[in-house]
Amino acid sequence: MFVIGATQKVLKELQVEANSDVEILDGLNAWHMNLFKIGRYQCLILVNDLTLYSLVIPGVKKKDFAKIGELLTRHLAENLKADGLDTSLIEKFIEHGDEIIFTKTHNRSVVGAMVEMVKMIQNIYQSGNEIMAKNPIEINKFNNGLIYSPIGYAQPNNLIKEQIEKSFSKPIV
Repeated sequence: MFVIGATQKVLKELQVEANSDVEILDGLNAWHMNLFKIGRYQCLILVNDLTLYSLVIPGVKKKDFAKIGELLTRHLAENLKADGLDTSLIEKFIEHGDEIIFTKTHNRSVVGAMVEMVKMIQNIYQSGNEIMAKNPIEINKFNNGLIYSPIGYAQPNNLIKEQIEKSFSKPIV
């Protein structure tokens, strides 16, 4: 189960109420999501609470929100594969998040990092045509290769790989 702390914009677009009955757990299953615009294009950003691993999906349309779980897991799997994670571990991780629960944002530090990521992306890709011409995997590789202080001056792509390998690799007996 993935627990996603969604901003009011996202909840409104998804036409869902935030679930307040769920316990927010630390770890790989806790995420935050925001919606932002570049030019006339809407973009989603999903950020993992533990690793600050981010996933930017440009050009999200109204119909995409109807199948948000499928959209997020597909893009997440593609990006993790591009970052060099083993396919079997990606499948286990995605299966672990087979259910998605939306809550209100619950971690100010992650929200702050997400806002900074959005500002950086908007600065790099100033028009909608620029971001739509770029491969989303390239955008995400750049973001996840940066060093962030809230995670101990580490790179999110390395941290999420370590965490997934630690959580989903079977010990050799």
